[in-house]
Amino acid sequence: MKKILLSLCTLVGTLAFAQQNKEYKTQYSTNAINLYSQDINSGNAKYIGVGGAVGALGSDITSVEQNPAGLGVAINSDVQVTAGISTFSNKTNFGTNIKQSDNNFDFQQFGGTFVFANEASKWNRFTIGVAYLNQRLDNYSSIGTNEGIKFADPDGTFNGYLKDIDGYKSKFSVNLGTSYDDKVYLGFGLNFHETNYSGYEQYAERDDNNNQTYVYNANGAPFREIGQGFSFSLGAIYKVNHNVRLGAAYHSPVWYNVVEDFYSAKNSFDYDKRTADTYYMYSSDYDMTRGGRFVGSLGFVVGKNLSIGADYTYHMNNDTKLKPTQYFNGDNNFINDFVKNSNEVRVGTEYRIDRFKVRAGYNYITSPYKDFNTSKVLNTEFRDENNVPQNINLKNAFAGDINRVSFGLGYDFGGFYIDAAYQYQTQKYQQLIGGTNFVDPNYDEKLQGYYFVSLPSYSPKVKLDNNLFLLTLGWQF
Repeated sequence: MKKILLSLCTLVGTLAFAQQNKEYKTQYSTNAINLYSQDINSGNAKYIGVGGAVGALGSDITSVEQNPAGLGVAINSDVQVTAGISTFSNKTNFGTNIKQSDNNFDFQQFGGTFVFANEASKWNRFTIGVAYLNQRLDNYSSIGTNEGIKFADPDGTFNGYLKDIDGYKSKFSVNLGTSYDDKVYLGFGLNFHETNYSGYEQYAERDDNNNQTYVYNANGAPFREIGQGFSFSLGAIYKVNHNVRLGAAYHSPVWYNVVEDFYSAKNSFDYDKRTADTYYMYSSDYDMTRGGRFVGSLGFVVGKNLSIGADYTYHMNNDTKLKPTQYFNGDNNFINDFVKNSNEVRVGTEYRIDRFKVRAGYNYITSPYKDFNTSKVLNTEFRDENNVPQNINLKNAFAGDINRVSFGLGYDFGGFYIDAAYQYQTQKYQQLIGGTNFVDPNYDEKLQGYYFVSLPSYSPKVKLDNNLFLLTLGWQF
C-alpha cells in the first residue's frame, strides 16, 4: 500500500467540468453531500411514525435529532431499543429497465432519558439523555446491455454498468435538557458521527469481433472510506399556552476526518498504447466540514389525546468544504457552484385511545443540487442512451427531491410499552456515469501495462425506493 498526495488522487466516476477556467470534480463533493449529511433518517418507532415532526413536542430521546430541548419536556425516565429491517429498490432506465433490491436487519436505535425533578425551584427538571442512531446507506444500481452504444477500435458494445455503495452512518449523542416552570425548555447536545462505506463502479464491454465481454474498474475503484466527526446542537421550546408550543434549534456543521483506501492508476495513462503503467491500492486521509442546519417547529396538543407537529429544516449544504483546500479545488468549486441549500418540511400526528396510539407523518426534502445544462458545464462529451452526442438540461443530477410517508402504532402496558412503524421513501434522479477511464485490473504481459478504455458521460434515469420497518421496546420509570 502506497501513500500519495491527495492532489494526485483521481477517484471513482470523477466527472470533469469546465466553466470560466474553473475545474470541477464530483467524486468527493457528491459523496460529501449524499453520504455525510448532518442529519440521519433513523430513530425509534414513535419518532419515525410521526415523520420526525417533534421539534416543538419533545419528551422522547429521539426528539433530540430535531431539538435537544425536547429532553426538558420529559417527565419520566425512559430506556428503549429499536430493531428494524431496511430495504431499497433501485430501478434504472437506460435503454432497458433493470431493478435491483436488497434488505438488511439492524439495531436502528437505542437510548435512555434520565429525569431529575426539583419541585422546590422554578428550574423544576434536569434531564440527561444518551442516544445512538444507525442508518443504512446501501444503494446498488445496474445497467444492462445497450445495443445502441457502439465503439470502434476495437469494435465494442456497451454491455453493462454496475455502481454499488454498501455501508452505514451512525450518530451517538449525549444531551442535557432542562425545564423552567414547565414554560421554557432548553437543551444542548454533543454528537459523535461515523460514516463507513465501501463501493465499486464497473463497466462491461463486449468485443464484437470475438463476442467476449471484458470488465473494467472505474479509475479509483474499488474503494472504502471511514469518516469520524463531531458536532453540537442547541435548542429551545416555549410553551405559549396549554395547546401551542414553539421550538427552534441549531445543529452545527460536522467536523470530519476521513480515511480512505482505493485502487487507482493515478496519472500513468498512455493514450497511444491504451495502457496504464500502474494500478495499485493507495491510502490517504483528509478533513471535511459538512454544513449544519436550522430547525423551526410548531406543536399543538389537544387534551391528552391528540398532538400535531410541524417542522421546517434549512439544510446548509453549501457550507460543506473539503480540506486541505489546495488538493480539493475542483470538488470545492463544484460545491460552491452546483450545490444549494435545501429545505425540508415535516408534519406528523399522534392520536391516543386509552393505552393505544395511532401515528402518521410526512416529509418532503428538496434536492441539494442545482440543475445545469451539459453544454455549459461538462468538459467530457455527453451522449444519450443511443450514443448520440447532445446537450440536455440535467435536473436532479446525483440526488432528487425526497418524499417520505410513515405510519405507526403503539401500546402502553403501564411502564412497559411497544411501538411499531413503517416508512416509505422515494426519489427520482439522473445518475451521471462514465466521463473517466476504466481500467482492466489484470496486468497484460503482452501490452506491458493495464489496458484501459475511456467512456463519455451518460445520464441514466433512476428511481430509488426505500422501506423501513421498525419495532421499539421501552420502559418508563
